[in-house]
Amino acid sequence: MNKQLIGQGEWEELLDKAISGRLTEYEAKELNTLLKSEQSRIDDYIRFVDMHGSLYQEPLLAVAGGADKMIDFGTIKSVEARKETVQFWKRFAAAASVAALVAFSLNLWQVLPESNSEGFERTDYIGIMTGLKNGGDNERHFVGQGLQRGPFRLESGKAQVRLDNGVELSIRGPVEFDIFGLDHIAVVTGRMTANVPPQAIGFRIDTPDMEVVDLGTEFALKVDSSGKSRLHVLEGEVEARLKKGLNNENYPLIIAKDRLEELDRSPSYLEKVYDPVSFAPSPVRDELILATGGMVHSLQDAPRDLRHGRFKHDYIMLFPERLDYELSESLPVNLTEPGTYRFISKSAIEDYLKTATDKQKDREKLVESSLVQGEIPASTKVNSYLVHFDASEKRGKIHKARGRIRFSKRILGVILHGPNLNDSDALVGNPSTVYENNTGRRTENDLVRLSSDRHQVFLDFEVNGFIDQARIIVEADIDPSELALND
Repeated sequence: MNKQLIGQGEWEELLDKAISGRLTEYEAKELNTLLKSEQSRIDDYIRFVDMHGSLYQEPLLAVAGGADKMIDFGTIKSVEARKETVQFWKRFAAAASVAALVAFSLNLWQVLPESNSEGFERTDYIGIMTGLKNGGDNERHFVGQGLQRGPFRLESGKAQVRLDNGVELSIRGPVEFDIFGLDHIAVVTGRMTANVPPQAIGFRIDTPDMEVVDLGTEFALKVDSSGKSRLHVLEGEVEARLKKGLNNENYPLIIAKDRLEELDRSPSYLEKVYDPVSFAPSPVRDELILATGGMVHSLQDAPRDLRHGRFKHDYIMLFPERLDYELSESLPVNLTEPGTYRFISKSAIEDYLKTATDKQKDREKLVESSLVQGEIPASTKVNSYLVHFDASEKRGKIHKARGRIRFSKRILGVILHGPNLNDSDALVGNPSTVYENNTGRRTENDLVRLSSDRHQVFLDFEVNGFIDQARIIVEADIDPSELALND
């Protein structure tokens, strides 16, 4: 790779691999050589890392040569503050060696969270309902519903909830519990299984007769109508105790899944055999989605109604539509090729050319929303996901959101153009979802970036009185039973 001949596309691909931790040893050496060759390369690299980090709205602590500063990209609002951030990166670059810069980018990929932990809809919501099946009180609860502190009740069916600290809760109705905060809930009655990620260790569930504190695990609880609790540890370990009990059962006891035989006496509240029917099933994770970042919230199920104004959130919502589905006819898609695309109307091109920098013009391909790069042939098995952004703020105000999604399988194509979305609803949309099928779907001044390996997509959306949507078609060869809530 000659540093004088490397094109903008190759350069961006190299940066993308550095940020996502996919550099080979040879490519790392080439990147080092390029960064040493020109200051402009380092400036490019700084902007790229800054852009990638800003997708997460999480504080990052970067340390180099004794210079350290906490950067909260979510609080950087003004131009002056943004300039200050760029100046920090320049000081960081000056203090660090080129090799350290490359190493820091690899660490950045590892420490950034899979999803942001800000409050839902920028209010007091601290969680979101990501899945709902067979619920008799569906009018009261819905997929995408925000959860606040306070009581919650599901009369029937089953649901999955994600708290903002990453805790996943699978619940089976009838169930009633109180949410005291991100790290503490109390189950009054019913069945619940909790999967607790490392960053939320210490998460606590109270029941009428016991306390359970997570120590890095997945565990199931059920509480009968009399308030008696039963516990099963599916993975890892918990600290549990009865609030009142004989044989010292009111003292904390660490219960580990792989050391149950070491217990001198099995506690009366412990159920060693797991029955997913008598308990709630384990929380489900979509194996196709490796990571999300920025302002993307992933859902297990598709919402009921996506018409304009019916599913408003301040965040970008991602959910499956059809899984392991064989196309009955060919499917036109707007994007199939890796690259950075600026979807822009003809009337806005002149303003863009006046305001965009030369590097931005080199980096972004200006395209009309009606662009069609290819077709996915009939009989191809695919997974269809929809990205939906319909901001909850007042009409007439431009609202922006950006984020990224990384899939375990290749992205075959992306559909963004309103008419193409309308035409593909019947083919790959969710049969139970009502879609906006008018002019309310638009792609104006949106940025979409498809990574060189076609596993990741970056989205930078802005809406003003209309909906931004993208239908992402991913190749399918995974057992669909792994991707849906257990029956």
